[in-house]
Amino acid sequence: MIAGAIAVLLAVAPPCLAGGGPENLALVVNADSPDSVAIAEEYASLRQVPACNLIRLSGLATEPTISAADFRERILRPVLTAIAERGLSDQIDYVVYSAGFPFAVDVSADMAGKRFPRVITQPASLTGCTYFHELLLAGNAEYLGLDANWYARRLLNEKPDAPWTDADRELRAKLHPLLAQYQDARRQADEAKTPLAPEALRLLDDAVASLRMLLDGHPAHPELLYDLACVLALQGKADDAMTALSAAYDAGWWNAPLTEGDSDLAGLRDRDDFRALVQGMREVVVESQPPRPFRGATVWGPDGEPLTSGEGRRYLLSAMLAYTGGPANTLDEALACLRSSCAADGSTPAGTVFYMVSGDRARTGTRQGTFRSAAAALGRLGVKSEVLDGVLPPGKPDVAGAMIGIASFNWAESGSHVLPGAFCDHLTSFGGLMTGAGQTLLSEFIRYGAAGACGTVAEPYAIPGKFPSPFVHVYYASGCSLAEAFYLSVRGPYQQLLVGDPLCRPWARVPEVRAKGLSAGDVVRKPRRLTASTVGGETATRFELFVDGKRVQSCTPDARLTLDPRPLAAGEHEARIVAIAGLLETQGRLVLPFTVVSGGGDD
Repeated sequence: MIAGAIAVLLAVAPPCLAGGGPENLALVVNADSPDSVAIAEEYASLRQVPACNLIRLSGLATEPTISAADFRERILRPVLTAIAERGLSDQIDYVVYSAGFPFAVDVSADMAGKRFPRVITQPASLTGCTYFHELLLAGNAEYLGLDANWYARRLLNEKPDAPWTDADRELRAKLHPLLAQYQDARRQADEAKTPLAPEALRLLDDAVASLRMLLDGHPAHPELLYDLACVLALQGKADDAMTALSAAYDAGWWNAPLTEGDSDLAGLRDRDDFRALVQGMREVVVESQPPRPFRGATVWGPDGEPLTSGEGRRYLLSAMLAYTGGPANTLDEALACLRSSCAADGSTPAGTVFYMVSGDRARTGTRQGTFRSAAAALGRLGVKSEVLDGVLPPGKPDVAGAMIGIASFNWAESGSHVLPGAFCDHLTSFGGLMTGAGQTLLSEFIRYGAAGACGTVAEPYAIPGKFPSPFVHVYYASGCSLAEAFYLSVRGPYQQLLVGDPLCRPWARVPEVRAKGLSAGDVVRKPRRLTASTVGGETATRFELFVDGKRVQSCTPDARLTLDPRPLAAGEHEARIVAIAGLLETQGRLVLPFTVVSGGGDD
């Protein structure tokens, strides 16, 4: 059986000196899927995931989409129950699925009877729904929000916004149908070569009224101000539109490519003040809040800060190790990805992160506004980056990361090579619809060597908050794990499917752990005092002791750990000494199998 096989592998494994947190990861396996079992066994061996962290599910439907009710009762609740019953709740930060699971969750029942903006579409992704586990289990549809992820980092230049009320959300949801109806009427009038009907013009009046009401409560909201500028421009009120657009700029709207190419603002393009404002957007250099380490027990507030009291949200980092079959990856490709990514930990890749500016304004322009700011931040970390025109990096041998904006591409034709540990994504509608929809799937990046990639499982619209920001590569290069970097960069990840190795951290400074008081293979008869230390990497701030995968003690570097064999049955066991180091809590570990023998006497 899988648990027994993994236990044997761990007993003979050498000390693990890579970063990451296998003790903090629950690995969910579809016991009825041979690919799922094979991938889980390989990953557990590579990452030294404790046997008690393996959760086997069976009897799951084979369809690519599962209903929200079935997801809760057949996947999410059994996984969380298993974690709690095994006494692991306070140490699990990741819930990671092997292959053999649905990639999408039909959340239409959660949306029923509620008003959402047109851009809040469904289904959601398996990993997004798992990340929002608390909201899902509570039946709280706020996980569908564009700012639902309070762990995500903000830009330092952004101005704070007041909390949104239910009335605010209801009013904003009404805006999108108004504008959609106007666009339809405008299109029909253009095709018929007739003037717009008065009713269509009144739609714009209603939209302006709604936007001004929202701005009463959110006067520095850049997207609302930008939307107001667009509607005023459509009404032919150029001066008023420029006033709103300038206010949007002051509030943090700096997306020059999107502004310049927006057809709603076509009437402003010949104005000197419009051109000057767009040039000012191009010159803005923004910075992000620094990354924070993730813990599943941390409660996050709406300002992106941990809470010690009051109401907040808890999350669980989630990813799929692979999706196999059909147009997605083969089993061999999935295994090759995991082997490569595990070997990349702490390697500090001497590569380049590429931000690509394609001719597809909708897919590139959504994120292009902060490409150069993110590239500058990477430079401060000593990581090379380039902002290039084109679809794919051309003939580059050193792709350490890539951000692309295109519906379809052929990586092989680019002549570029993806380095181990790289994270890549492309902004398109169906990159995560793993059964295929005529667009290139995220699995193409995995096929050519990326450690991880992401994509949406349904039409998301070109909404920045639904996709990783360009700063995802900055967080990754700072030393975060792949999953941490991803969720730090997406404010509304409910439709994003994250695939690959969530623990990969190529830029982490991983400490090597040493210990006195216990050696691999020791026979232990009575309590032992253990002294832990580190060599290289970040300075350790604490040490944690795990016995048979369960955390039993934590101490500061100047204290000792105690291995107590008395609660353990006679036989083979395993101790793990984990060093937690630096501001990002980079982990190093030493895994020591030992044998418990009952009875007194010296060891």
